[in-house]
Amino acid sequence: MLKKQLAELYKNLNTFPHSDGQAANDYTHVELLAVATARELFDGVFAFIGTGLPLLAAGLAQHTHAPNMTIILEAGSLGSSIQHLPVSVGDPRACYMATTLSTTADVFGTIACRGYCSLGVLGAAECDKYGNLNSTTIGGYWPTGVGSEAKGPRRTRLTGSGGANSIANLADKVVVMMVHEKRRFPEKVEYLTSCAGVRGPKGEGRFDYGIFRGGEMVVISDLGILRPNPESGILELEQYFPGVDPQFVQENTGWPLVINNAREMPSPTIKEIDILRTVVDPDCLYLGRKSKRS
Repeated sequence: MLKKQLAELYKNLNTFPHSDGQAANDYTHVELLAVATARELFDGVFAFIGTGLPLLAAGLAQHTHAPNMTIILEAGSLGSSIQHLPVSVGDPRACYMATTLSTTADVFGTIACRGYCSLGVLGAAECDKYGNLNSTTIGGYWPTGVGSEAKGPRRTRLTGSGGANSIANLADKVVVMMVHEKRRFPEKVEYLTSCAGVRGPKGEGRFDYGIFRGGEMVVISDLGILRPNPESGILELEQYFPGVDPQFVQENTGWPLVINNAREMPSPTIKEIDILRTVVDPDCLYLGRKSKRS
């Protein structure tokens, strides 16, 4: 059902609710990212959302085109009506008016594994051309002296999977949010933490490895929006942000990124920016953060 809704939406993006209203000409980069992500969230979905920018986007979506979206946080809250943005998934502010307060094991075991994971929002240190994510290690998995692939001081251990691998395997659709740098978008990730896309070419895809759900994904970087080619599964540039040169996006990608069919993303509307600033995050808890991109 969700895939049919997505297919219909992609055919005619200009009819989506965000296209209504006057375009804003005064917005920050963080607000632009929040708007771009919110437009990928749909009404009626069960969405696994993290704190920070994903929660900004979810709040905006709930106050515009997705009032019936159910927000799920990994710590165990389900269906809460967030009035004040939490700073972590275990923050008590994430529990306000929740339909269920449970545990991490419960939201993954009895919610996600039963098919109630329509959408998940993930981040990563690396994303390759097939949508594989690395949030585990850079510079080799084993420390110096243990494995032949170790690179000594260059080795960096990251936060690891957390619930990311489970979400990537169980969600019908995955939204990946990343800073767009060439080192973060290699042709192949150093370590495969989460398989958010098709995983590889035919014969090496997610279904060949027994992952029978998901595969629908979109990458929202701080330069634009990438989506897999329906035939090859390789990420291509679908939309670039206002003021961004598509060639610049290509230069900051580790594989020959296809940009021929890319178009400029419609600017945020005055209504979207107003809701972000006055309703979703009036205290600028997240909106006040500076972007890494000038």
